[in-house]
Amino acid sequence: MPSTGFREQFTGIADAWPLAQGIVDTVREPVLVLDNELRVIAASRSFYSAFKVKPNETQGRLLYALGDAQWDIPKLRVLLEKIIPEKGVMEGYEVQHEFPDLGHRTMRLNARQVFYEGGANTTILLGIEDVTAERVLEREKDALLRQVEESRAFAQAIVDTVREPFLVLDQDLRVLDASRSFYSTFAVSPQDTQGRPLYALGDGQWDIPGLRLLLEKIVPERGVMEDYEVEHVFPDIGQRTMLLNARKVFYEGGANTTILLGIEDVTAQRILEREKDELLRDKDVLFEELQHRVSNSLQIIASILQMKARVVKSEETRFHLQDAHKRVLLVAAVQKQLHAAGATGSVDIAPYLTKLCESLARSMIGDTRPIVLEVVAETGSASSRDAESLGLIVTELVMNALKHAFPDGKKGQITVAYDRAGTDWKLSISDNGVGKSDGVIAYEKSGLGTGIIKALSSQLDAQVETSTAAEGTNVSITHVTLPVKVAAPMAAARAAE
Repeated sequence: MPSTGFREQFTGIADAWPLAQGIVDTVREPVLVLDNELRVIAASRSFYSAFKVKPNETQGRLLYALGDAQWDIPKLRVLLEKIIPEKGVMEGYEVQHEFPDLGHRTMRLNARQVFYEGGANTTILLGIEDVTAERVLEREKDALLRQVEESRAFAQAIVDTVREPFLVLDQDLRVLDASRSFYSTFAVSPQDTQGRPLYALGDGQWDIPGLRLLLEKIVPERGVMEDYEVEHVFPDIGQRTMLLNARKVFYEGGANTTILLGIEDVTAQRILEREKDELLRDKDVLFEELQHRVSNSLQIIASILQMKARVVKSEETRFHLQDAHKRVLLVAAVQKQLHAAGATGSVDIAPYLTKLCESLARSMIGDTRPIVLEVVAETGSASSRDAESLGLIVTELVMNALKHAFPDGKKGQITVAYDRAGTDWKLSISDNGVGKSDGVIAYEKSGLGTGIIKALSSQLDAQVETSTAAEGTNVSITHVTLPVKVAAPMAAARAAE
């Protein structure tokens, strides 16, 4: 070969080496050039910076000995000593390793064996791509996807578990999901429901004005609505009354929203409520009729007693018949006041006693006797049964006071008082008429009135006490739920006939 040709070839080889080194230094990923004994011929700048090593500690040294043997990686040995000699090339070969200074790294290796024409030696090019951050992001993404799938499965399980029909709608009111109870209650299938506009379901049977108002106006403005009642006739299942609960769900950082729509079928409940209302109205009518019949019956009995009293010859018999006549009339007065107070439930005691005593004053005092009947009562209520017993006691004791406390047209006053503290109460009837006579309590004998008062007080779980003096008599009926200390003796009740 002429000398000029040799020099030209030598110059070409000399120029090729800087070019090769420039290429190695230019690529972004770390690159190593190894000889056939796996010693480092050259390394890219990115290799030095990525793995924090120096050229003088790298070039000419065995790869596995670099950095105190931190590159002696089993999988790397497999790649360089087995795969590359057999295949000549390998791409995307992933290796994980813990470096003392860098920590855990995941590397994707691309290796290629280079053969030289007419030469026995070979060179291995080893590209090292650090995909640690990429793998971390992939693991985080996989974890997030798992969480999303778990959340989706959990949400679906909730939707399928709730007993009431349930819909999940997107912002365009298309059905994203529905509960099993929705399909069974409204006799529709998933394929005819999911992904379709709500108003188009079942040939437009869900295009309900009240539902449109809820979803297009109320929920967008308020974000939530509960117990919104809608009635509609469905072609397949008939009239339905539905209680709707709707809630708008906003997602952080997202422009879309979801609407949750719970549908409670209260058709049967509303039917029962209407039937209950009808029964209550029927009961009120029957009660009115019963009160009317009781009142008529008491009037008839009173008339019979009065008629008999006129025709009997015995004065004692006439006296007892007239007394029974008055008692029947007084029972009728109690019944009338209970009926006026609405005796089917609880009765307000103060107005009840006031009206009862007004009736007693009209029928038993009138304008002929200078006696005042006064009621002083605190706020409180009692059952109709207890109110009836209290009314009968008041009636009996007022009648007894009118009969005995004011002889010969004596002027006076009868006071009916009702005091209450929690569940404890006290009823007292007092007068300022005649009391003791020569040290003896007036009218102290047992009789029908006394028996009535004792029996009624026993029903009320109350105690009867009496006190009498020259200035009048006081009768007290006291109900105490717990034993308490009494500051002063209770006034004793007059012994009624």
